[in-house]
Amino acid sequence: MNVVIRDIRKEDIEPIKAIIADTWNAKDFIEDDGIINAAVTMMFISPILNKSTFGRVATFEGEVIGVIFGSRDGEKPSYRLLQEDYTSEMLRLLTLNDIERKVFVELTSMTNEAYSKLMGGKENDFQGCLEFFAVSEEARGKKVGKKLFNELMSYFRDTKVNKIYVYTDTMSNYGFYEHNGFVRLDQEVTVFNLPNGKLENNNFIYEYKL
Repeated sequence: MNVVIRDIRKEDIEPIKAIIADTWNAKDFIEDDGIINAAVTMMFISPILNKSTFGRVATFEGEVIGVIFGSRDGEKPSYRLLQEDYTSEMLRLLTLNDIERKVFVELTSMTNEAYSKLMGGKENDFQGCLEFFAVSEEARGKKVGKKLFNELMSYFRDTKVNKIYVYTDTMSNYGFYEHNGFVRLDQEVTVFNLPNGKLENNNFIYEYKL
C-alpha cells in the first residue's frame, strides 16, 4: 500500500471531518448530517486547529485515509489559518430541537468534565499532547496509524519533549496506545442519556515517555 504522509492542507479538513464522524460513530446518536458536521466542527476541528503545532495526513491515491495532530508546549499553533468562518455551524447548532440540544449539551459538558477530572493536577507534568489520531475504516490494520504515530514521535523527539499525554475513550481505538508503550494513568466513566438509551463511555488519560 503506497501511502504518502504529508502536512495538513486546507482541502484536507472535509475528509478529516468524515474520518472523525466515522470514528466517533456519530450516526449512532445523531441522524442529521448537518448536525453531525456542525458538532464535529465545533467539538473537534476548531479546538484541534487552535492548539496543534504539528499535523500530518496519510493519503492513498490522493485520498485522505488517516490523520494525526499534536501540540508542544511553548510553540505557536500552526494550523489556525486553516479554520474557516464557523457561523453556519454555530447557527445550525442553535436550531436543534429540545432532544437534539440535550444530547449535544450532555456530550460536550460531560466529556469536558471528565477531561478536567482526569487532568486535574497533571497539567504541568507533560511537554506535549497527542491531540487527535484516527485512520479511516478501510486503512485500519495496514500500519497506516503506525506511520502517522512515528511521524509525531519524531517531531516530539526533535523538539526535546520528554513526556506527552493523550486523552481518549472507548469510542476510540484506545488499545493502540496500550500496544505502543503508553501507560494508563486514570479513567473516568460517563453515562450519556441518548434518545435510544444510555451509553456508557470510559474516558482515559495515558502518558508516553520518549
